[in-house]
Amino acid sequence: MDFAAYCANLINRVNAAGWVVQSQKTIPYGVQYNLSDKAGRSASLNAYSGKKGFSNVPGGKDGAALAADLGLPAPGAPLPEATSGDPFRLGAPRVGGDESGKGDFFGPLVVAAFHLDSATEKQLAGSGITDSKALTDAKITRLAGVLDKTGRGEVLTMMPREYNPEYQRTGNLNVLLSRLHGRCIGALIKRLGAPKSILVDEFMRDSTELAAAISAPKGVKLLTRTKAESDLAVAAASVLARAAFVEGLKELGHEFGQEFPPGAGDPVIKAGRAFVRSFGKAQLVNVAKTHFKTTERL
Repeated sequence: MDFAAYCANLINRVNAAGWVVQSQKTIPYGVQYNLSDKAGRSASLNAYSGKKGFSNVPGGKDGAALAADLGLPAPGAPLPEATSGDPFRLGAPRVGGDESGKGDFFGPLVVAAFHLDSATEKQLAGSGITDSKALTDAKITRLAGVLDKTGRGEVLTMMPREYNPEYQRTGNLNVLLSRLHGRCIGALIKRLGAPKSILVDEFMRDSTELAAAISAPKGVKLLTRTKAESDLAVAAASVLARAAFVEGLKELGHEFGQEFPPGAGDPVIKAGRAFVRSFGKAQLVNVAKTHFKTTERL
């Protein structure tokens, strides 16, 4: 993918989230888009092309809202467009773990893991697998198919009907995520054997709960890192998780006859109010993560 294609995909995501480009200009190493939405919010989005690949940074008055609508980290955290294979020098075999849906009101919470050995690492080189946040849904679906053929992935999807009561029991999303990662990675290790190391994209600073949930075999190193998707194993897990999340949204759409957008921004509020009008607020437990503050706005 060249930078022009990257920018085109980025703007497609922007438009799908309810934002439009009002103007754009060239900036050092990239381009800046000035955006607005129907609610009158304004934000900027800088797209960069550098030595480490492509990245984007939301900013401006409502940059945090834009980031939320796009399912991106908060402003100030650029996203890599390309992995560097093994940036943490963990070697192979290693297991990467990531999640999707944590910040999305509608749809499931998904965790995925990928067991990367040397042969598969060579096979996937140049495939375009990277952090799913930098990819379109169409490309995510295609790449997930490539990964499925390796037989080295494991995906655990918790739809809202199961998620909401489970969240009430645990009372903490990070604890729930830790347990799901433990189940997912444990199943993968049981199927393919113990790796040298396990790398999980960091979702909480204290990894004690995660370590206990995974209970890695003796001698297996467990690490959590921010931006861990720069590792090919974690990037693969990221793609599998997001593909399952997108599929979960589609399933709910077919069941209830309406579109459920990702994220937690304005399009989500609009869809949520339409759902409540049609089915009643009590039915939100079947399609959404009801502990989100978004529920109060419906």
